[in-house]
Amino acid sequence: MEKSELCIDVATVSCMEKLKVESEWTMLETRGVTLKNQKHRFQLIIKNKQVWALYETRVVVTGDLAPYITVSVIDSVPAEYTFIGKTDDYYLGGSGVYPDVIRPCRHGDIVLPPSGNKCLWVCVEPKEALPVGIHKIGFQILDKDGKLMGETEYELEVIDACLRSAPIKKTNWMHYDSICRMYGVEPFSLGFYKAFENYLAAYTRSGFNMLLTPIFTPALDTYVGGERMTAQLIGVSKDGDRYIFDFSKLKEFLDFVFARGIEYIEFSHLFTQWGGAHCPKIMALVNGKDEKIFGWESDSCGEKYQAFLNTFLPELVAFIKQEGIEDKCSFHITDEPNEKHVERYKACRDLVKKHIGDIPTMDALSHYEYYEKGLVDIPVPELRHVDEFFKNNVKNMLVYNCCEPSDGYYSNRFINMPSQRTRVLGLQLYQTNVNGFLHWGFNFYNSGLSYAEINPYAVTNAGGAFPPGDGFIVYPNGDGVNLSIRSEIIGMGFEDYDLLYTLEKKIGKEKVQEMLKTEGVSGYTVYPRNAAWHTAFIEKVKRLLP
Repeated sequence: MEKSELCIDVATVSCMEKLKVESEWTMLETRGVTLKNQKHRFQLIIKNKQVWALYETRVVVTGDLAPYITVSVIDSVPAEYTFIGKTDDYYLGGSGVYPDVIRPCRHGDIVLPPSGNKCLWVCVEPKEALPVGIHKIGFQILDKDGKLMGETEYELEVIDACLRSAPIKKTNWMHYDSICRMYGVEPFSLGFYKAFENYLAAYTRSGFNMLLTPIFTPALDTYVGGERMTAQLIGVSKDGDRYIFDFSKLKEFLDFVFARGIEYIEFSHLFTQWGGAHCPKIMALVNGKDEKIFGWESDSCGEKYQAFLNTFLPELVAFIKQEGIEDKCSFHITDEPNEKHVERYKACRDLVKKHIGDIPTMDALSHYEYYEKGLVDIPVPELRHVDEFFKNNVKNMLVYNCCEPSDGYYSNRFINMPSQRTRVLGLQLYQTNVNGFLHWGFNFYNSGLSYAEINPYAVTNAGGAFPPGDGFIVYPNGDGVNLSIRSEIIGMGFEDYDLLYTLEKKIGKEKVQEMLKTEGVSGYTVYPRNAAWHTAFIEKVKRLLP
């Protein structure tokens, strides 16, 4: 191939390195190990040594694994440094521009910035299974005339073993109004499902298998008296004091998501966030017109709402049983109640529990008192508040993080955090024996409390309310969706959990736990803060599997 006169440097680096345009490479990676049914990711970095931009750069992949490989463009987004409380020293930096968006590579998309880096995301993805053995993957970097500017090689060893999925629940709340707004579609229309299918594919790719399901418009992240776009799967008609319910949209929704990798359903909250004092927005057909029959103005324990739930919940439970999905469902009461809300929470839960029976309730709450008093079946404490639950030997619990914690070396997924800090959560979930993980923001494209809508490419901190990236891990893209470095790294963290679970089936859980202890992983704050260590440990696990 004819050589180009243009000068570049090219290398492969770890997927856990976040490189800015001006950064030096520190995590060179020329080889990797994967299982035959497991995705493998790394980055291809091209540095333009000219002082002008190079357009229409092309990447040619060679080797027998080329049909399994996609190369995507990584773009940067602004990240305004917004944190609640303290921060530790485990950050990439403060306010700035950071790589995050992963988008498909099209002709002309790869522009090499003057004297700077362009990062590309490489994923080796099994269609059914990767061929076992050691494979050489070549990358040729061509200029706009098809001349060779540079090349590099990566060696991937595929081990003769398969990853098993661990039976834990992983959820990251989907925001349906954001999908509708970004794509200009009506909720649960044909256009909605076309866009939603792409979001669902990104969701399950990131490892999530439990989905927030909006029986009524989710009473989440909305200022008092405010409203978000109606996203209600239950048809409600009101004839005098009589309610008539239509479950056809809910059935269509459930059939759709179960066919696409969702295993568990969490029904949206039946009472407002932070204490449950009011009712979610509920629309009904009254005298032929759509009317709001409950909302902020409604007392959650008032006679009217009690009468509504006393009619609705038995019919919903009958539908659940008819569909045979009792073991896949859970109910929410209110999100993040605190010590001031125990009495109200009990009243709300009692109202719901008398109808749903053995179907569990599950809520994000960090006060052990709620579980101690039997007010929640599946508690979901925030990472910083798990110790009391562990001390009392609570088994059936998930954990969550959100805009906190941002210090103490806890795992989180902010744009200006190192990727290993995000990924280590998978090891921690396994080591602490919890039953799953929850996060509130898969695609929240609003400001804090939904006062305004945002463009996620321009505003990554919910209008200044949250740390950058707290509200979403994917980006809208035409009629599709763009992944992010963070969504991929979160998926890798869950794969790490699956690897430990797979090894457990071979050597026993006690020995796997001993490995983690020996490596220095203990709880949610003690772990080696080192991406090279993480890669080496995961390779060690993989080599024990055949």
